[in-house]
Amino acid sequence: MVNFKQVQGYLEKIAEEYNLPLNVVEEAFLSALATAYRRDSNLKEAVIQAKKSPTGSIKFYLVKKVVCEEELKEVPFNEEKHILLEEAKKINPQINCGEEVLFELPEPQDFTRIAAQVAKQVLIQKIREAEKSSIYEEFKEKEGKVVSGTIEKKDPNGNILVNLGKTLGIMFKSETIPGENYRPGQRMRFYVYAVENTPQGVKIFLSRAHPLFIPMLFTIEVPEIADGLIEIKGIAREPGVRSKIAVYSKSPNIDPVGSCIGAKGARIISLMNELNNEKIDVVLWDEDPTKYVANALVPAKVLEVKQLPKRTMLVLVDEANLPLAIGTKGQNIKLAAKLTGWKIDVRLASSPESLIEGGVAEPGNNESTES
Repeated sequence: MVNFKQVQGYLEKIAEEYNLPLNVVEEAFLSALATAYRRDSNLKEAVIQAKKSPTGSIKFYLVKKVVCEEELKEVPFNEEKHILLEEAKKINPQINCGEEVLFELPEPQDFTRIAAQVAKQVLIQKIREAEKSSIYEEFKEKEGKVVSGTIEKKDPNGNILVNLGKTLGIMFKSETIPGENYRPGQRMRFYVYAVENTPQGVKIFLSRAHPLFIPMLFTIEVPEIADGLIEIKGIAREPGVRSKIAVYSKSPNIDPVGSCIGAKGARIISLMNELNNEKIDVVLWDEDPTKYVANALVPAKVLEVKQLPKRTMLVLVDEANLPLAIGTKGQNIKLAAKLTGWKIDVRLASSPESLIEGGVAEPGNNESTES
């Protein structure tokens, strides 16, 4: 007699080793037993099902699908797999076409031989399939979120393999922060931008350069954002160099910029350290686009903003703030344009008719998260 109690401890160890629910392992074991039974019998095309009885014994059943006469015009009748509706109703008068009838099969006389087949081949395959499915479901839920991992190694193409505990993730070279070093054993945080289930296994794609990595880190570090008291309205980023994040609060009692920066800059410093000292400008979002653009050009102090046709903003500054408004290699004005979605034209207030070299920036691909 095949008894489930004989293998219960073995299955529990497998569940623990592969970090799988015990019921998943038990189902895999029963499925594997059924496969082994079919291979050992003359029922080569049959569907066999193994079930655990209340007493712990394992019963084997031949599963037959109920078919109607009209179905046989398209699908040839197979005695091992099919039963005609007329015959099925003799067993269960309420049964209908498409349902199944189970016929109990004799117990295998040589359980040792069947068990050997199961242990070496089918069971391991089923467990691996269950493990793969479990990993995919777990990390699919983390898509669009931040995870922690340990640097495993760098491949010849500059891609980084990351140990995520149960599996490895990959961070392509294009998703790394320029100038950042990745040492084996180093623990870091990553943005999960895609999870795919492929024949080769679960592929988890990570990034530290993704624009949405910034707001996700802020959500973790700033409780007011996590609690919904502060809303992130937009993000523009040049990885490893500078980012601008726009924030807003409906509550007059909350300072969204100050909350994100933290007491003595503690929160923003922590985030900058996380990002290889990437500068982060926290910008106050405003429904008035002229005020929003002025805020976005921080650290520059703007004298005046005029809205022009073709979604353009003319920004006037004094000489001291001109280099701050434009930034090194036009970095500040480009990020401000991308953040706000407006073309920005920065000029001196003393000569507003004159164009400034590098003083115009197009919004390009706006990465704003504004709704």
